[in-house]
Amino acid sequence: MIRLAYIDPYAVPDTRVASLQILQNVDAFARHDMQVFLVTPTSHTSAESLLGRSVSKGVIFSPLDDPRGKWYFPFNTQKIFFLRAFRWLKHNPVDVIYTRNLKTARFFLSKNLGIPVIFESHEIFAQSFKESHDLSHVKNQRKYEALLKNERFVYQNSAAIVVLTSFLEEDIRRNYNVSTPCIISPDGVDSLAVDAVPTPATSPSPSPCSIFYLGSLHPWKGIPTAISAMRHVTGATLTIAGGNEEQIATLSTLALQEGVADKIHFLGYVNPLNRFQEISRHDICILPLTKTSIASRYTSPLKLFEYMAMGKTIVISDLPSIREVVDESSVFFAESENSDVLGRVLQHVVDNRDDTKKRADTALLLSKNFTWDHRAQQISRTVHHLLLKN
Repeated sequence: MIRLAYIDPYAVPDTRVASLQILQNVDAFARHDMQVFLVTPTSHTSAESLLGRSVSKGVIFSPLDDPRGKWYFPFNTQKIFFLRAFRWLKHNPVDVIYTRNLKTARFFLSKNLGIPVIFESHEIFAQSFKESHDLSHVKNQRKYEALLKNERFVYQNSAAIVVLTSFLEEDIRRNYNVSTPCIISPDGVDSLAVDAVPTPATSPSPSPCSIFYLGSLHPWKGIPTAISAMRHVTGATLTIAGGNEEQIATLSTLALQEGVADKIHFLGYVNPLNRFQEISRHDICILPLTKTSIASRYTSPLKLFEYMAMGKTIVISDLPSIREVVDESSVFFAESENSDVLGRVLQHVVDNRDDTKKRADTALLLSKNFTWDHRAQQISRTVHHLLLKN
């Protein structure tokens, strides 16, 4: 059995989206011929509180003390954690190191441990930084150049790179000129959690129709476009779940300015354990993603697969990264960042509920191909191949 160390400098389990993804990944890895050591800072959250069940027996939590945030350690550096993880590896032999954290990959690759390192990439950090920062400032230029240097080193020296989309692989190869083996493996859905939810209500609900968004409220998620789109929608309300108080306050102000405050309800934080029950309560689910590189080329939206697995009608931005997974047979597309078009599409869906069920049913069937277990099988084959070569 392969012994895999999944190392991350943030606590797992945790309510952070990345931490939840990691937890679901290692849970699935352990069901596919791997013993997984989850090496992270000590967590104060249980897996049961997030998944509704215990993780697979093959997952071994290996928490390391992390001084960050404590009164006697006023620094936010991750170096202490890396050194402790390095010491842990000296006493716990493993066959492969797996991480999605760039600094973690950079640190362990620089140590020449003789252990293959697999890096899971969710974006090109330098590109995302460039899109969101003014590079005319010297400080930002230095950070950008450091990201370029670190990403090049990691992509060149990893044993393999796991990417979410073919576009991410394409950009990695073009920007960094690397020949490192890549495996394209989209995110997935927790099929065990879905199976534990009562049969989703796919039949039309009484008026008004309920439109739903669940996720973070980061700018690239496109929530302002969805709020503006509600100017063109009658007979429906929009519920937005997620975000912090400051983000919700800003979006609430926008709703007032657009004259749609009476159509929009902010649900706030939803415990991951309850996300499928919450999805099941609504009729139409949306993902109004923007045209940023992370959304248009790199994202593999967890919520898309969760909406699909719950048999929901989905309206989503028409972007290359999304069309790599779904088409018009399973979702309704709307032009990204165009509130008028999104509003018209939403109104069409609201007015034609019988027609929309066909696409929802197709999406439900398609979701069987996008589970954490399916992903674990893919990556497990790559790991076995790497170890046989070595």
